[in-house]
Amino acid sequence: MLDKFDISRLHPFYQLLTLLLFVFLGMLFSSLFSMAIGALIWGGDMLVSASTLLPGMDVKELQFLKFTQAFIQIGTMLIPPIAFSWLYRKNPFKILQINKINNIFLFLVAFLFPFLALWFVNLLGEWNLAIKFPQSLAELEARLWQMESFAREMTLLLLRADTVWGLLLNLLIIAVIPAVSEEFLFRGAIQNVLKSWFKNAHWAIIVTAIIFSAIHGQFFGFLPRVALGVMLGYLLVYTHSIWAPVIAHFVNNAVVVIVSFLEAKGLVDITAEEFGQNDHTFILGMISLIATTAIIYLLYGLDKKRNSDKQRLTEIE
Repeated sequence: MLDKFDISRLHPFYQLLTLLLFVFLGMLFSSLFSMAIGALIWGGDMLVSASTLLPGMDVKELQFLKFTQAFIQIGTMLIPPIAFSWLYRKNPFKILQINKINNIFLFLVAFLFPFLALWFVNLLGEWNLAIKFPQSLAELEARLWQMESFAREMTLLLLRADTVWGLLLNLLIIAVIPAVSEEFLFRGAIQNVLKSWFKNAHWAIIVTAIIFSAIHGQFFGFLPRVALGVMLGYLLVYTHSIWAPVIAHFVNNAVVVIVSFLEAKGLVDITAEEFGQNDHTFILGMISLIATTAIIYLLYGLDKKRNSDKQRLTEIE
């Protein structure tokens, strides 16, 4: 009976519920398996010591932390959308849009997109950090800053690397795995299901970007992540390839990893957080916004022309 089941026949709401169930099960089992495997490799005491997230964490504890983070991310965000897409019996994996990028221009756009959007994202980051809560919400603000500090400490721990091999491992754990996993789940699965539900790509992109940012649990980084999510969403819509947002996402994260490594080795005098910041944030932010919007509009035009050419060929045939 299962081999005849086609999830595309269900309303998108039930498709989303199914996807969320897969995500929950993936998170549950990957958490349990990563802890069990990690305990076998590094010892059961890691389950207690690594959970403290102390800056002075030793090499074994850091290895255990990176292993569990990578394992859980794959189990929570990569395997579930792949399993979910398999339920589209008529055309498995079509919803994820796992298509080649045949145009070198589109590849270059995806690669350079994070740099183009950098100043605008930094501007939004400054505005987000400047948000002040009323006195009545002081407790909530303190809690949000505590979550922000925890996330920052976790990031700094994961970025620690003293060797080239450590750098390559960080690129895998912080850039490659999150880029593929998060884009498959958010842009590939969630955005496309919402698109079929809303019958509107723009609303699907915006709602997915909000969910994408909220999942990270950092209120004071919420706006820049929403902006990045929107840009990644348009990359998928107008290139029709999940690899476009994956490449952009990878480059965005890889820059942080590489700059952090170079700063730790004393080769540059800026941190990853300071990268792209300057005294003209607003002006450069507006230029960045205009340039990014122009590129998205260009992609829209190319996609429209491509669809028009396909339609004309179909009519000729």
